[in-house]
Amino acid sequence: MKKNMIIFTLMLISVLLKTTLSRYFSLSFGMPDTTLIILVYVSIRYGSLSGQMSGFTTGLMEDFLSLSPLGFNSLIRMILGQFAGLFHERLNIDPILFPVLSVSLATIVKGALSYLILSVFNIQYSGSIFISSSFGFELLMNALLAPFLFLLLRFLFDRVLKERKTL
Repeated sequence: MKKNMIIFTLMLISVLLKTTLSRYFSLSFGMPDTTLIILVYVSIRYGSLSGQMSGFTTGLMEDFLSLSPLGFNSLIRMILGQFAGLFHERLNIDPILFPVLSVSLATIVKGALSYLILSVFNIQYSGSIFISSSFGFELLMNALLAPFLFLLLRFLFDRVLKERKTL
């Protein structure tokens, strides 16, 4: 229960910062997606179910706070949480290379899914353009920010959630 509250609080703060402060501090090319980085970390650490639930709730929060169609971000983030959670307890996590690769892959898949959904439903939405300079900048910023956020999140979850090992 404590774990879910911490995850929800982190995601809520990240979404609020992304949606409210982005218009004031946004770079001309775009912004890094810290919510995606947190989602990838939570999914890898706690598995597919936590990834799906975190992705769905985060996407729903983003849908309510942005101009995107309802369910657009929640579907994408739920799928990303599911697939990132498949790596739970299956990989030896390198502190620098693994976060960069996993978040870069998640960003590319997010862009591809966004493009696919927008194309299938013929939605005119400028918030997600798969092949553009803003997408490239977001990919670069996510990749550079991922090791630092993974380290910070690992420290936070290890200190706050002293998980008990049972027999």
